[in-house]
Amino acid sequence: MQFQATIVIPLLRQVDTWLERCILSALDQTVPAEVIVVPSERTPATSLRLIEHLSKEAEGLRIGRPENEGFAAALNRGIRDASCHRVGFLLSDDWLHPSALRKCLPYDSDIVSTQLSNYAADGVTALGIERRITSHEFNQLGTLQAQASYLSHLYLFQRDKLLEVGGVDETIGETGADDYDLIWTLLEHGASVSIVEEVLYFKRDHHGERLTLRDREAQVNDLHKIFDKHGVYGALRSRLTEKHARWYGRPIHEVVRGLGGKD
Repeated sequence: MQFQATIVIPLLRQVDTWLERCILSALDQTVPAEVIVVPSERTPATSLRLIEHLSKEAEGLRIGRPENEGFAAALNRGIRDASCHRVGFLLSDDWLHPSALRKCLPYDSDIVSTQLSNYAADGVTALGIERRITSHEFNQLGTLQAQASYLSHLYLFQRDKLLEVGGVDETIGETGADDYDLIWTLLEHGASVSIVEEVLYFKRDHHGERLTLRDREAQVNDLHKIFDKHGVYGALRSRLTEKHARWYGRPIHEVVRGLGGKD
């Protein structure tokens, strides 16, 4: 089978029914996709057995083994192992629209970004919280930082561009490693961007284990590593810290409710 893109799924611990939906949504794309799940040494045996079982029925499903522990290291393992020129990221509690890859692949940009929608933990109830990004709004943004913050999953990358910048930075921790610092770094290296103005990525918003639900102080420390890397200090650093940190430690729907429905 000629795969047209690789989807990388980093995995620490996950509800197995959520994980299964995630993997199947990548395997059941309307174009052939290679799917690489990269577990941790701490991934439960039940999840590993699930992946093994699915791999026996799906030609495109592979298991990657990271050289180091951590979210960024898992993504980098998937990038290196990918057999396709186009690589996308999918988190293990989320899922894709069946046509996500088909609608992204016609764009040759280094970064292709789509709109997303948030669902409750049941994976059925839409929360009415969406990221409706557009090319027009993106092009009006005056800084690379603002552009990096604006884009959203699904991300589909040119693999060569990811390798050019060294993949996901494993030195800055977990906060925004894939969807903030990586995008920012790519833009600094002249990456081109296209936006598919359709909801193709579905995020499960819940109180369980998720990177944005880690200790708030730890996430702010990671954020400051990103700002150090990109040379953001002073009043701008304070404003951006306040803007990003309000999303840390609580599910998205609780934050949005506290903001009165405004971002």
